[in-house]
Amino acid sequence: MSTPMRHGPSQQGRTPSQHPVAAPTPQASTPFSNSQNAAVFSPHGPKSSPQQFKKSPATGTSGTMIGTASSTANFDSPSAAAAYNTLGMAINDLNLDNISVGGLVAAAGRTDEEDRKKRMEAVIAALWAQNSSRVSNQGLERLAIHLNLECLWEDMKGAGENAKTLIIAGQTVAVEVGITNHIVHQAALAYTDSIPSVDKHVDKASAILLKDLSLAPGQSPLTKRLTQFRANLERLANLDKLSVSPGLNCHEAIAGIWESLERLHRWDVQKLRENPSLSDISDENLRVYALCLRHGCPLMHTRGRIGLSLDYWKERRKLKSTTVDSEDAQTWGILIECAASNSMVYNSPIRVSDKWIGDRIEKSNLTDEEMISATGPVLDWVEPPNTLLPPSEESKEHGLEGTVGLSGPKPPDVVFMATFDPPVVVSHAVALEIYKISATNAPLSNITFDALIFPIVNGSSYDPSEPREVVFTQTVPTFINNIHGESQLEPVLKAHRNTLFIYKPVYGQVLSQIPFSHPKDLVMLLPVLRQYSFLSLLLANSFKTKGDKPTAKEADEDNDARLSRTKHNEFDDFMARPDAKSSVDKALKVDITLTAHPIPRIALVFPFKAHTAHINMEIQLGGRVHIITDNIFNGDMGHIGGDIGNRKRMKSDWEHALETMEDLGAWIEVIKHTLE
Repeated sequence: MSTPMRHGPSQQGRTPSQHPVAAPTPQASTPFSNSQNAAVFSPHGPKSSPQQFKKSPATGTSGTMIGTASSTANFDSPSAAAAYNTLGMAINDLNLDNISVGGLVAAAGRTDEEDRKKRMEAVIAALWAQNSSRVSNQGLERLAIHLNLECLWEDMKGAGENAKTLIIAGQTVAVEVGITNHIVHQAALAYTDSIPSVDKHVDKASAILLKDLSLAPGQSPLTKRLTQFRANLERLANLDKLSVSPGLNCHEAIAGIWESLERLHRWDVQKLRENPSLSDISDENLRVYALCLRHGCPLMHTRGRIGLSLDYWKERRKLKSTTVDSEDAQTWGILIECAASNSMVYNSPIRVSDKWIGDRIEKSNLTDEEMISATGPVLDWVEPPNTLLPPSEESKEHGLEGTVGLSGPKPPDVVFMATFDPPVVVSHAVALEIYKISATNAPLSNITFDALIFPIVNGSSYDPSEPREVVFTQTVPTFINNIHGESQLEPVLKAHRNTLFIYKPVYGQVLSQIPFSHPKDLVMLLPVLRQYSFLSLLLANSFKTKGDKPTAKEADEDNDARLSRTKHNEFDDFMARPDAKSSVDKALKVDITLTAHPIPRIALVFPFKAHTAHINMEIQLGGRVHIITDNIFNGDMGHIGGDIGNRKRMKSDWEHALETMEDLGAWIEVIKHTLE
């Protein structure tokens, strides 16, 4: 195909403001088809500088104002005059007849024009982020121009009237879109350089792009938007912008990490296959086990997203119906991307290699220190050589290629970036350790762990140092005949009124992004990420409405989050109750106490027989459940009794049952049904 690739000297990290967009060959007249109009509407165009706009009459044409002694100072901003009026000062009292405030602001390094430019760019960015055009010839062209990519329209020979091909191209990547009457029927991704590790994934990426642009069954062209396609095209454009030719191809760097992590994943599956207790498990379920219990599972171009994801946790992970690629179960992963280093406190640039781990995966010759500290297999991680960029053309022209520090081969100003999908809420102490691994400074936090998981209701007073209470009433679908969570034909629905108490609030952090230099940095984080991901799943299943989980509709008004209740609140609730016993009173009352430091712990209290059951457990590294104390399973109030097959029901069986069910309410119902 004819692809308008760039062939000039490559400049790393270029931005749209540094390189004006080449005027495309438009198919139809649009606001962005004309280069002048495109520059006006784009904050990065060559004519988007605020100096091009006509100044207001109040500003004048000079930084000073010539007038009589009685004339006032010329304020560029009306807010400045308002500020002096607020202070009770007259403008004439300042005796600034010949000096404008605009001149004073300019002298301080800030101008109103710069502020207006920033506000304009922020508004345009917000509009682009919230509103996506419909899939059409003009919409695709505007999107490409916005991302600083080049466009070329071509007629599709023999494909009928109005059949066009739009080629969206950068320096390393191109997307070819076939469209007829604003309906896309073809989309293909191609790379400038033929790299085997990159080309092997191109078909999956092309299928995602085509799905983003194609009409769903029964969908109208008027409702098909570019939202998903735009997100994927932005990721491709970001890697294209950060690449430097020759020397650095970010697509190749990401594919190289996939190669190493995929070898590690296959080795994990092989080791699990050697376990006799897993001999009857299918290969796909072994992959899920490796995803959640070992070193994760790398997936390229999955779940409708172009890019690399290291998946490490999955909902319903122990059920046979769950697969690595299943989209009906929530998945936690780490998106591996690239970002400009800029002002980051980080000194490990990106490296292009597919040899991040040795061929044998496991290290054989261990040192004494490794043998003492090892709790499992010691992986044979490898440090690839640094990736260096050749001298730029500008340096050669000035004769600086031999000057140390000014030119010559140098590492790229690009780093690997890990994005947590979804973001993970951890305690502040855990966040400090995670940021220490990534060699970056942890941001300060003034929000508690529980407030990040259960946001404060708008209008409520909130003191982070005070205890907190969260109440939620829901209907629990229980499968009481199966301790291992296998589906029954019809669930038994029971109402639970769950009350969460936080007596010792601790500060928390939301992990969104961290830079890293080696895949082993991410693998080291997986146990603690699984720990808090499973904790968030347990809490969500007990205190948040989910689409596939019914809620007790008659008690919806009680589903709220609030601070600790006073005696006055309790008295008001008592007086407001009707004489008849309400449906909320009929619900099983479950008290849950959460402790987030130093280890996440959950204490359960609920009615059991004629007594009250107490179960204290902790969520350990790797998302494992450990029951610390209880007054049920040890025979004080009742005993498990009986057998499951030929083995006695132990406390570990109930720990595995909760790990399988992932639901405190359903777990409690199974306990009550089995022991009462």
